[in-house]
Amino acid sequence: MTSKRLSEVMGKQALARHLKCEHVASVRCVSVDKDSDWATLEAKHPWLCSENLVVKPDQLIKRRGKQGLVYMNKTLTEVKEWIASKLDQQIEIEGVKGQLKKFIVEPYVVHSQEDEYYICMYADKESDNILFHHEGGVNVGNIDEKAVKMSVSLDEEMNTDLIKGTLLTSVPKHKQEMLVPFIQLLFKVFRKDCLTYVEINPLVVTDKIHLVDAAIVLDILAYADKLQGETLESKNLKFSDAFGRELLPEEAKVAQMDRSGPGEFKLAVINPKGRIWQMTGGGASSLLMCDAVCDLLGQDHLGNFAQFSGKPVEGTRAEFTRIIVDLMTREKVPEGKLFYIASTVAPVASGKGGSDIFTQTVDVLKQNKEKLQEHKITIAFQQGVVSNGEGKKQALQQLEKFLGIPIRQYGPKDTAKDILSKYFEKELHKKESKKNDQTIDSIDTYKTPGQHWKPVKTLFTKDTKAFLAGVPPPVVQDTLNFDFLGSRQTPSVAALIQPDSEETEKKFKWGDSVITLPIYKRIDLAVQNHTDVDVLAMFAPPPVAFKGTMFALKNPQIKTILLNVGGMSELQVRQILQLAKKKGVTIIGPGSLKHPMQVGGIKPGCFQFGRMGGNADNVIASKLYRPGSVGLVSRTGGLSNLVIHTIAQHTDGLYQAIAIGGGSYTGTSMIDHVLNYQQNPNVKIIFVLGEVGTTEELDVAMAIKDGQVTKPVIAYCIGTSADLFEQQPTQFGHGGLTFVDANEKAVRKNEALKCVGAVVPDSFDELGQCLSQVYQKLVKEGIIVPKPETDLPSLGTKA
Repeated sequence: MTSKRLSEVMGKQALARHLKCEHVASVRCVSVDKDSDWATLEAKHPWLCSENLVVKPDQLIKRRGKQGLVYMNKTLTEVKEWIASKLDQQIEIEGVKGQLKKFIVEPYVVHSQEDEYYICMYADKESDNILFHHEGGVNVGNIDEKAVKMSVSLDEEMNTDLIKGTLLTSVPKHKQEMLVPFIQLLFKVFRKDCLTYVEINPLVVTDKIHLVDAAIVLDILAYADKLQGETLESKNLKFSDAFGRELLPEEAKVAQMDRSGPGEFKLAVINPKGRIWQMTGGGASSLLMCDAVCDLLGQDHLGNFAQFSGKPVEGTRAEFTRIIVDLMTREKVPEGKLFYIASTVAPVASGKGGSDIFTQTVDVLKQNKEKLQEHKITIAFQQGVVSNGEGKKQALQQLEKFLGIPIRQYGPKDTAKDILSKYFEKELHKKESKKNDQTIDSIDTYKTPGQHWKPVKTLFTKDTKAFLAGVPPPVVQDTLNFDFLGSRQTPSVAALIQPDSEETEKKFKWGDSVITLPIYKRIDLAVQNHTDVDVLAMFAPPPVAFKGTMFALKNPQIKTILLNVGGMSELQVRQILQLAKKKGVTIIGPGSLKHPMQVGGIKPGCFQFGRMGGNADNVIASKLYRPGSVGLVSRTGGLSNLVIHTIAQHTDGLYQAIAIGGGSYTGTSMIDHVLNYQQNPNVKIIFVLGEVGTTEELDVAMAIKDGQVTKPVIAYCIGTSADLFEQQPTQFGHGGLTFVDANEKAVRKNEALKCVGAVVPDSFDELGQCLSQVYQKLVKEGIIVPKPETDLPSLGTKA
């Protein structure tokens, strides 16, 4: 998610600079907080003293009017008294507790109900959209059902006639003459200033047009590109602080680390006396232990949420660990605490991946030996994929001896319940199974974007050849090892594209032999020399990736582009997807802001991209050297590695896995791949790994209900504990792991999938059991005929 909501004051002032129109009233508003000096404000804005005013909080609070948080038609003295009575007061709004910190004060506009309108502009994957309703205000109701909608493709301009003929048919003619140029100008500002959402409700039209209540969201990456060297800070942009709990100093420090570097860090303290503290690598994976603790023990046991991923600045992972250890050892509990450290990072051929994280973590733990002993800390290390198990085991034994505290190592086969039962066996037995209090009887309660779905084309075959752009050599070697172990006759990698490379070729291992791959600086040169290549896998930084992808889309030879890229602006992604649709090119990805690893794919015997599958050891352990019967689709790359390993333990293995990416917009959706698996006779079981956030899993549920998907579907959405985090002042998991309504919650989606016949376990830990049951049933029915294992070719000396 690269968009952020501006404060209402900043948003209105930004619009005012560009909405130069005779029909638009001047925008006058000021921001007030505890540091504001009223004398200075009154001198700078004389209208504060001469006109009646409106005051309301400026903190992302929905339905402020209904919450009694809009104070209207008051004098300055009354406004001051009202703010003084509310400022820094602890209140609760719709179950969320927090303090009111910032307010917006503006002139009161005298008007009648008939003068209130509603307008909203928002971006989606393929167009910019306008919603308009001739009735606005606090009681507007379900605007999606009431409003008139007009969509404008990215390469189209606003049609003036359509504004009148489509949007304004219920508006008096004299007001239409005012609104048409206003809407035209607002739409121009919407696009030019890289906005993704503008809602004005009410939009009051009297003798002038007044922006009474506004919400404005900015695509910060697209806007930064537009600044051409200037920084967002130089523009003094003020983003809206969400209402809720105040950040602790340590949480604020981690948030700054997250904002200022390429790595991603998230931290929230849930309960200082909680007995389970965690530090987890990966976006989606970070919610697994939270879900398990809340389900099996109760949320009071959970001390914190802590997630890391990406490629951070040197030393920041150590600092992150140091902060968590410090917070964990502030409050003593007689029984002691468990520190759970996990990573689903797939190690690559160089041996890196989880190892650097491990080393930095160990160093910090050694530095805090006395604290850990004093607070009776027990440590559980878990690696989500196969990775140097013996070497890490010895290192942990040495660490345990040095620290003098219990340390246990766990692998991909160990479930969260397995781990928790080692430390909280009595508590697990005491806690009763929690029933879902929101039983869903029918998928009809959900609305999906539409049922105009079509399956994605077959992406990879044993003859697939690809260009790898910006891919590090160790990852290239992993792909070649995968090819060789899968008995491909020739490598899937035809050439490398490295714009800054001085080399023209590079040597890699191919089993016992050595092969040479050419290196090109430009995509067009690669295409000219390799006319049989139609796949481009892009790993480059966002600016290079965008330009390279747009260039590649103009070449008819390229049919599939894999965007293993995070940090593209939403505007760039939309431009890529629009051109790809016109050219008939399939796009997989991209990832969200700092999560390129959300994008990945693997098809045994055919092709591997992203970090899916990991190194050769993990390929062998997960039986990825030959095709199985399970087709997997997810929005996550790291956690998919753990699921693939689980599939290998309980079935004949994986046929194909695709991680579509967790960005706001992706080239394909879950249902595209599910329908492909439905049509593919080699896929016998469809596996959908979902997450809290988005409604894509509901598309799958609707397709099952409508009979478009008839094969067995195993599905699970992680993030069932997400309700716990609604009051927390941080984002959890991927950019996609947020929700705005009930339909995007993991619990709701799991129930919906279950009610249409999908096999949905009660927890992530039970996925293996579900897989085994479905697989054995299909074997018994003769639908799946297990094949004997084949001998693996030797990779020779390890690359």
